[in-house]
Amino acid sequence: MGKIYGYMRISTKKDEQTFSRQEAQLLGKVDKLYFDRMSGAKKNRPQLQEMLSSLEAGDTVLIVAIDRLSRSTKDLLEIVETIKSKGASLKSINDSWLDTTSDNPMSEFLLTVMGALGQMERAMTIQRVKEGVQVAKEKGVKFGRPKANKTKVNYALELYYSGALTVREITDITGVSKATLYRKVRELEYHG
Repeated sequence: MGKIYGYMRISTKKDEQTFSRQEAQLLGKVDKLYFDRMSGAKKNRPQLQEMLSSLEAGDTVLIVAIDRLSRSTKDLLEIVETIKSKGASLKSINDSWLDTTSDNPMSEFLLTVMGALGQMERAMTIQRVKEGVQVAKEKGVKFGRPKANKTKVNYALELYYSGALTVREITDITGVSKATLYRKVRELEYHG
């Protein structure tokens, strides 16, 4: 029989969050406890990566709840696949359906369904974004960087070529960025 590793995670966004609740449920049930203090959406969770790399065949990862392991279906499925590829298992205390310690057909089925729902959710999000952009374009919304005000740019160029002011002073007076000013100067010198 392998080792049992516990994994806990709390978000850094909420200062009042502590590991106490998770720790109380895991202590006494695990050989070693790993924990990260960061958003579940972040890919690079050092303690999770360390735990996953130390897994061996027959080991079990015990978590309190699925949302403590991952915030996205895709990420969860990748973690589960990593655990399974090591010959290890995953078990959740609160999500009783999530138990890969034995050949549990219901657990496999629900993971497959979650994967399909995750793909569908991503596809729907992409579709909604495309539709939103199209509606916005039809209403006249312009996308991309706003064009610089020609009057301001011309005034900035006049000041630049007068040589009386520094570039910083010109940008402060006109509100034209240094990048825009230098780009226009290069265009004039190249085409002039």
